[in-house]
Amino acid sequence: MTALERIAHWVHSSDIERLPDAGFATARLAFLDTLAVTLIGSRRDAPRIVASLEPLDSPQAAASLVGMRSRTSVARAALINGTAAHADLFDDNSAPMIAHPSASLVSALLPLAQSLGANGQDLLLAYCVGFEVGVGLGRALNPALYEQGWHVTRVLGVLGTTAACCRLARVNVAQTVHALGVATSAAGGLRQHFGTMTMALHAGWTARDAIEAMQLAARGFDADPAGLDGRYGLARVFAQSELALPELGESFELVDSGIIFKPYPCGAPTHAAIDAALTLRADQRIDPERIEAIVCHVHPWNAMTLREELPTTANQARVNLRFCVAAALHFGRVTPDEFSTEALRDPLVHRLMRCTDISIDASLPDNGEFPAAVTLQLRDGGTLTERRDVPPGGTGRRLDAARIESKFRQCAAGVLTGPTCEQAIAALTRLDALAAVEVDGLARMVEGDGPLAVAPAI
Repeated sequence: MTALERIAHWVHSSDIERLPDAGFATARLAFLDTLAVTLIGSRRDAPRIVASLEPLDSPQAAASLVGMRSRTSVARAALINGTAAHADLFDDNSAPMIAHPSASLVSALLPLAQSLGANGQDLLLAYCVGFEVGVGLGRALNPALYEQGWHVTRVLGVLGTTAACCRLARVNVAQTVHALGVATSAAGGLRQHFGTMTMALHAGWTARDAIEAMQLAARGFDADPAGLDGRYGLARVFAQSELALPELGESFELVDSGIIFKPYPCGAPTHAAIDAALTLRADQRIDPERIEAIVCHVHPWNAMTLREELPTTANQARVNLRFCVAAALHFGRVTPDEFSTEALRDPLVHRLMRCTDISIDASLPDNGEFPAAVTLQLRDGGTLTERRDVPPGGTGRRLDAARIESKFRQCAAGVLTGPTCEQAIAALTRLDALAAVEVDGLARMVEGDGPLAVAPAI
């Protein structure tokens, strides 16, 4: 039996129903968090450019566009919503997958559920299946896959999301094998594009391709069942390694590794340093004008992910450690507002970036959570250091439901009115109890009803 055949059989088994309650609770938070970042991401240029390629609200419009007060076809909604979900780099992370699993999963599954008339329980179970497949493959193929320069959000995300779509659409096992095979040929996405709109597009492509892979297989389209572990399969071609597929369902990644929900709208490798910088500023009452030099001590993995050149765009700033630390020290916060033209042009931000040195520190723990330390050298000769082995949102520092609900309200501001925002939160907190009509109602709610919820100019 090939790896894809093993995955397909597991996708349609009842194993996922044994997931502990804590795992289902985390999955519900993933929907809440992902729709939050999709709402704010819907205001960015990247998803609106994608949406402008074709007219919206066509006769085939069966699926909601989050934050754009419009509808379109199912696959196209997945593309646009997925791009919006990843546009601010505010979406969640999985440490073993080294990827953002939920942006594509939620963006594909919600419009698909609308079109199928699926209920909330089936929607949540499909998400959990897709998460376990994607993260399980990440545990098997990383770090080799990531080190080769692949954006794993797309390379393995398309397999996990296809598995989820096949579960939700109830295609049979044989069709699921072929859908997953198609997905192996849709895999791609280069980390070279981090800091550009194309990075966000990877998540949109992944959501769209997963739906289309399932739809093709449901109509008799075939693929090689060895597309993952064959001689020229994804594992050997992308990671140059044999695949040791984990036993899905023996334990659950939603419980064991969980999800890292982000407090800051930027790359995960910046978060520990941001937290350390914010603590230094607040606890030591540091006037940033007093700072002579900054040293960011980072784990070797940070150098693989972040961009070194000084940023000229908000997207570049989100994957630039110097900017993120400078913004934290100058403004005392790191919110979507700090990733702006005004902040990029701020003279003090520029001075702090230029006086920042990044030092690889092998003594930091190899925990997959991008630990860091920040040292400030002050003009009066003083030196201050703050270290974070785990960033906020990481292991032992998870964001709780109240924090993610607050994040949802902040991201929805201007896109959803207050009452609609609260109704959406209430629906998402009981997602698996929603009837099919309520799932459709939730999707329509997050289309937006605030002044910023407008369709992009065509």
